[in-house]
Amino acid sequence: MTYIVETMPVRQGHRPLAGLWHKLSLAFAFRKRNRMPRLQPDELSDHLKRDLGFLDGRG
Repeated sequence: MTYIVETMPVRQGHRPLAGLWHKLSLAFAFRKRNRMPRLQPDELSDHLKRDLGFLDGRG
């Protein structure tokens, strides 16, 4: 399959509080402790490994 994506720059309106919200989100980023568990390929079935590309022989 081939996908052709055409992008156009979108003009952002002037948002004076955007910088403040960004800084606040960085300041409170330490509170995000419930992250998703990492994928363990050894625990997957061979069917899922094949579908995800782990058994394609390239590495």
